[in-house]
Amino acid sequence: MSSIAHYCQRCLAANPLGTDFCGRCGTRLMLVVEPNSLRFEAAESGVSTNEHLLERISATENRITRLAERLERSLELVLRQAENASIDRSLLQALVEVLVADGLIDKGRLEEIWNEDRRQKRLIESRSPGTKRKARREVKGRSSKKGSGKSTRS
Repeated sequence: MSSIAHYCQRCLAANPLGTDFCGRCGTRLMLVVEPNSLRFEAAESGVSTNEHLLERISATENRITRLAERLERSLELVLRQAENASIDRSLLQALVEVLVADGLIDKGRLEEIWNEDRRQKRLIESRSPGTKRKARREVKGRSSKKGSGKSTRS
């Protein structure tokens, strides 16, 4: 039984180890499989499985450590970005309030334009990648036409 290495994929006949063609039907044997006992004997005589496992565990630990470091750096970047976004928002709010107080802009109209722009961007993001570029061009075309009219400055 130890001489049986694999079975024919066509007729399922047992074939001895090292045979290229099936003894029953003559089909070329595509898979060469060693018996499990030979694999374990070779492993015992060669490199220790404990050493191999220790190497694999060490490599995995190194990868996890590098991944944890990258995640920490990413978190720092996200937190910095959130802080900068908060500062930018505060600055814009203060600027809008000053411009409204001086009567240079209409806050209601500004909010309408802002909401329309956000709606257009959501629409672009919901489309498939191939149509996004075309939709962006359409939005840019509309916004440049709007901007080519009156100026908000006095």
